[in-house]
Amino acid sequence: MNYDKGFFESPEFRELLKKYEQAKAMSMHTYFGIDELVDLLSYYLYSDKCDEAQEILSTAKQLHPTAPEITKMEIRLLLGRGEAKAALKQFSKIEFIDNEARLLQAEIYLSLKDFKRARDIALEIIQSKDAEQEQLYEALEVMLDCGFALEALFLCEKGLSISPGNRSLLEVKAECFIELQKTNEAIDIYNALLDEDPYSTFYWEQLGHIYFMIKRYGKALECFEYENTINEEIEYARMMQGYCYYHVGNYSKSREIFGWFREKYPMSVMPQFYIALSFYHEGNIIEATKAFNSVIEISPEGTVEMMLARINKAMILDSEGEETRAEEAVSVALMMHPENMKQLLLHEKHLYELRDKENLTFSDMCALEQKEWTQEEELYELGVHLTEHKHLKAALRVFRYVRPFSHDTTEIDAYVAYCLWKTGETNAAEPAIENALNGKSCLLFSLFGIPYDANMTVAGFIERIR
Repeated sequence: MNYDKGFFESPEFRELLKKYEQAKAMSMHTYFGIDELVDLLSYYLYSDKCDEAQEILSTAKQLHPTAPEITKMEIRLLLGRGEAKAALKQFSKIEFIDNEARLLQAEIYLSLKDFKRARDIALEIIQSKDAEQEQLYEALEVMLDCGFALEALFLCEKGLSISPGNRSLLEVKAECFIELQKTNEAIDIYNALLDEDPYSTFYWEQLGHIYFMIKRYGKALECFEYENTINEEIEYARMMQGYCYYHVGNYSKSREIFGWFREKYPMSVMPQFYIALSFYHEGNIIEATKAFNSVIEISPEGTVEMMLARINKAMILDSEGEETRAEEAVSVALMMHPENMKQLLLHEKHLYELRDKENLTFSDMCALEQKEWTQEEELYELGVHLTEHKHLKAALRVFRYVRPFSHDTTEIDAYVAYCLWKTGETNAAEPAIENALNGKSCLLFSLFGIPYDANMTVAGFIERIR
């Protein structure tokens, strides 16, 4: 089964989900077939609700203890939790390896970033004679996820030459174009599909997401509004409208939408974060600060959500003249920083905007994926951002924190020198200036706005910048 938004929004599945959630709410012991439980588990994993998926697995074990699907469900749950190695170990317990199991194996290798093995398994399924149509499409999706978009596109074209107008192949072809950032071609495909099926919420959603990724927020908004007109219960479309309104500058409308999500999901960080950002852009600093405090209260410690909320609060405090509190907030953010801080690279605006897989643009993805970023580089970018927005004492804290574990401190020393000098600590800046000059830092000269001179002495540099 190729689980996507289209399947989960189908009347049949919504009825199944309603039946399960009502039974759970009333503590009723209702019977569900193993295939129904597999669908429910996949839905909760798709929605990033691993605890609910665990409950489904427990129910499946009670009702169908000997079903072979149980092991596959366990593997999917492990993958959903990011435990790919444990999933691979569990895979060895599957006795009968069919194409469905092979696809699951490919997903495991995909999670382990062993893209060659995952691609080879997918290709074997595509070339096999006994693969079902659904499995062929899933195998093509695996190839896409592995980064073999051109190869997947070639196979789609080959399939379409045999079966012109095959809707599933056209859908995969459109995804290939998206992966290759050939957005005009993908848009043409979805428009053609919508001509045939104008009430497909899935196609409207895909089209809207393409426009969002290329920052055509007005067009994206139109698509998500059409989707909600067709089915007002689709929360994803409503959430994306909130992002679109935020990016087009209609902050009150954005707050209204995210306020609805906050009421329904009070422990969800994302709505509260964008309410805080909207207040800030409207100039309501008091409410923005309160909202970021709320984010800090509900965010798990050691997460990027918590870190970004603390940094944003620090920048607001600093802008309001509360330097000491701002430095304290940055210090706590650094001390409790998460492992993955890639979002620190995305700083087009003053305050950081929290991102997930749904509200990334192509330019965001290019920045995040252009290389393997180290924690040193991520924190360095934070310091650069703080410096650019004149939060110099907060930036100094960051550079001093990152310096001890940096491979080359030349550019960090340049920033340290600049921050110290501009905050009046001219004597303390001299060692940093010397280190930067010894490292032949062009950045040092750029920061102070003077031409580069490879033979400049510390005394000469200080005399020049005075």
